[in-house]
Amino acid sequence: MLKKGKAVHILIVEDDERIVGFMKRGLEAEDFNIDVASGTSQAIDMVNARFYDLLIIDIFLGADDGLDLCQTLRRRRVESPILIMTAKGTPETERVSKAAGADAYLAKPFAFEDLVATIAGLRRSYSPSGLLMEVHAK
Repeated sequence: MLKKGKAVHILIVEDDERIVGFMKRGLEAEDFNIDVASGTSQAIDMVNARFYDLLIIDIFLGADDGLDLCQTLRRRRVESPILIMTAKGTPETERVSKAAGADAYLAKPFAFEDLVATIAGLRRSYSPSGLLMEVHAK
């Protein structure tokens, strides 16, 4: 759970409604505030409108490309940690994701506990907003 204090805001950029529902329900149960974008232009608008403590971006977004979004956000100096998700879990995909500016990588399918552990690692190692939090798998 989160330590008491400022809310942690996460943007999930994913076009698969089943995955969005699974992640949103679970992360909200962990006391995260979750917003969802289904494509890159919507995600850019949302990032321009508010600060997110973490961005979770799927590589394959229908006609859009999550790696292009990651690169665009980094060129615009968005410093929020970025977690890239993909169904194509290969060492090459991980390398390309990190080269695009991702801080972490998670292959689908994944256990919810792995998502929470990855988020906890990112929050411990990189916190531009100065938030202090701990996440514990339930």
